[in-house]
Amino acid sequence: MRINRITVENFQGARAVDLQLPTPLALVSGLNGAGKSTVAEAVRLALQGAPERVNLKKEYDMLVSDGAKLGAVTVELDAGAVSMTLPKGVADGQDLVPTSPALPFVLAPERFAQAEANDRRSLLFTLTGAKIRPDDIAARLLARTCNAELVTQIKPILRTGFAAGSKYAKDQATQAKGAWRTVTGEAYGEVKAKDWAADEPAFDRAALENTGAELAGLDERIEATAQSLGKLVQKAEAYAAARDQLAARQAKAARLPELNRKLEYDLAEHGKAVAHVEALQLRAGAGPRTGLVHELAICLDDVYNCEKVNLLLPGPLDMRILEVLERYEAQYGKLDAPGDAEAAAALPKAIDARELMARSVENDRRDIAAAQEAAASLEAVNAPEAIDTADVEAVRAQLNALKEQRKEVHERVQALLNAKQAADSAKQRTANAAQYHGEVQAWAKIGDALAPDGIPGEILAEALQPMNDRLAHLASLANWPAVAIAGDMAITYGGRAYRLLSESERWRTDALIGLALAAQSGLRCVLLDRFDCLDQPGRGDLLGLLDTLAADGELDTALVLGTLKSAPPAPTDLFTSH
Repeated sequence: MRINRITVENFQGARAVDLQLPTPLALVSGLNGAGKSTVAEAVRLALQGAPERVNLKKEYDMLVSDGAKLGAVTVELDAGAVSMTLPKGVADGQDLVPTSPALPFVLAPERFAQAEANDRRSLLFTLTGAKIRPDDIAARLLARTCNAELVTQIKPILRTGFAAGSKYAKDQATQAKGAWRTVTGEAYGEVKAKDWAADEPAFDRAALENTGAELAGLDERIEATAQSLGKLVQKAEAYAAARDQLAARQAKAARLPELNRKLEYDLAEHGKAVAHVEALQLRAGAGPRTGLVHELAICLDDVYNCEKVNLLLPGPLDMRILEVLERYEAQYGKLDAPGDAEAAAALPKAIDARELMARSVENDRRDIAAAQEAAASLEAVNAPEAIDTADVEAVRAQLNALKEQRKEVHERVQALLNAKQAADSAKQRTANAAQYHGEVQAWAKIGDALAPDGIPGEILAEALQPMNDRLAHLASLANWPAVAIAGDMAITYGGRAYRLLSESERWRTDALIGLALAAQSGLRCVLLDRFDCLDQPGRGDLLGLLDTLAADGELDTALVLGTLKSAPPAPTDLFTSH
């Protein structure tokens, strides 16, 4: 990035500055308050679009020189002019400025050392073009003996970067610590977790086996005794049923004489009832003839006595009619004979009594047949085995005693099983705790490996080699101690930490880093303010370094500013002095 001209109007302490830069190197000097630092800020304002002394746009009017209403800064590049107008903050030509994350650091090299380590790392990753695929990261994790299964698990997350992977691994380690705490009931500690073991209660395995065998033996005895009791109860019930049946049959057989006498009596009574009905029927005669039988008899008699009809009747039918009428008159009397009203009234009850006695006779005969069958079966019945109730109760008592014994043995077995379960649970807790501790360690190892000072630092250290080689080369050209950037982003000058350096040593360090960034980024431009902190030999070293770089075509623009009594002569024709 070649700067050809810088003009500043009414910007802070610089009311009118016009710097023509026909050469790659420019030396700007002056007394305190002359506006040297303002020129540096003006260049940064134009190229970056943001002021340094105020934060809010409404404060931009404070950047305009006292007494003036408008201010402006213009930086002319090979590609065109880039400007900023104040106080409105109108920028123009910003698209002409090369896009590079190194721009703020070449325009103010001290910012690199002031930046956070992660920001420095991110910048160098970008500038060195260090790229690495998830497969490469996984390979490096495995090379560090990280858990292969966990590496496979985290591999997809590595696509989003080291920070996401490291956070994921640490979150997983935290979860594993929580799981360890759940298992143990204690707060996780790395030293404690290493050898933690649950208290394992005593457990007699032989006692469990022996007691279990005893319980199995009792179960067999109980089953056999229960079967014996069942058979005995079955026999007892069969004996009782047979005994009851025998008693019932004996009772039936014993009634046979009584039933025979009753049959004789009922037969006699039935005969009397039959005779009584017949007598009443004869006495009833031609009394009130009501009912279908009587109406049919009357009609039949009328037809038979009709001369015309009678002559036409066949002989057999004539005889049948006479027989029917004779039977009717035998039962009910002559059709035209007067009947006994009292006999007719008593006839229905007499018939009912006759029927009742007929049924009684039938029942008697049935009961006699049953009694005879019972008497006959008494001889054919085989009496079952007699079972004493005391024998049944003895076996039942034996079964109950075995069950009580089994209950006691089962309680002992259960107690031993509980002890076994507690022992097994303690072993499992110990195993689980060890597993979760292993997961904590494994995830923590991956998280540490993915942290900035792990694999990223390792990769950056590899990528930093060209950067450190360039810094060493620049230091050699300037005859200064070498500047180096470590993988953890620590900066050293001649092997000493940056924070231990003097002001001039820090300035040399910042200048060399700025020049290295200018080359690495391709900006080929650097702005070095306050070079007056160097002594006379140091200034000569700096100017010689810049002259060499410009002569070799490695530097397009170097703007060096410092407090001097007067503008020094240009050291070479590559310098312009203001």
